[in-house]
Amino acid sequence: MLTEVRDTRLYVDQRGRTDAPPMLFIHGGPGAGSYDFMAFQGDRLAGDFHLIGVDQRGVQRSDPLTGPVDEPDLIADFEALREQLGIERWALLGHSYGGRLALRYAVTHPGSITRVVFENPAWDMALATENLVRAALPLLPGAELPPHTGPATKQMWDERITLLAQLGDKRMGMYLGPASQDLQLPADTELSDEYHERSGQFSGEITKSPSFVEPLLQHFAQLTQPALLIKGEHDPATSPREIELFRSDVPDGTYYYAAGAGHFVHAEQGEIFARLVTEFLS
Repeated sequence: MLTEVRDTRLYVDQRGRTDAPPMLFIHGGPGAGSYDFMAFQGDRLAGDFHLIGVDQRGVQRSDPLTGPVDEPDLIADFEALREQLGIERWALLGHSYGGRLALRYAVTHPGSITRVVFENPAWDMALATENLVRAALPLLPGAELPPHTGPATKQMWDERITLLAQLGDKRMGMYLGPASQDLQLPADTELSDEYHERSGQFSGEITKSPSFVEPLLQHFAQLTQPALLIKGEHDPATSPREIELFRSDVPDGTYYYAAGAGHFVHAEQGEIFARLVTEFLS
């Protein structure tokens, strides 16, 4: 349902009992929406949690953007929604780019967050996009990683994403484990072109924001909540360096290696994923 939050309306999908432990799902993309995750995990996790899936402002079923957007806007939306729903504290589950937002939210509003689950996060845009391009190069004969040193920049993002776009129909396969190559994401066929266009507009706006390329890995040491990192064996997003820093710098961190899975553990190994999340958050 559409819910008024700050100066817009967000699409909010609530599953499970409202008196169950609350958990916010933060989608990636940027602009992927919550539809796919809720299709694969909504009913599974609703047995134990009050699960809240949100399309971020301007994304898919939320109202379209009417101006610029940055990551602090998204965090402010999450916090305003928590207050509006009457939730004192909730857990976070961030997938891909949503893992970056979950980290930012957890250290910005530590009193609002109980625990954090990161699924194949893209915390650092320089490291994550380099890892993505390196995974794509075997599928792009003659292509090379665009040169870049130092922190992430908008130009770096554009160059690397343009190269990845050359994969065309082969791109999805790069994100999946060998046993999941036939996986279909429901939103691709079940949501209208208008909703996908909104996501495209959001992606264009958020990636122009200086906040999108800000370094965040230094915040690991500031995480006061227990945190779980779920990493798919064949996931091309989360870099080895990010994993290394998570394991060394997060005060109360747990690492799970999902053998055989790719970027979408929640879809490729649905039962295993639901059990991991439930055990950790319980």
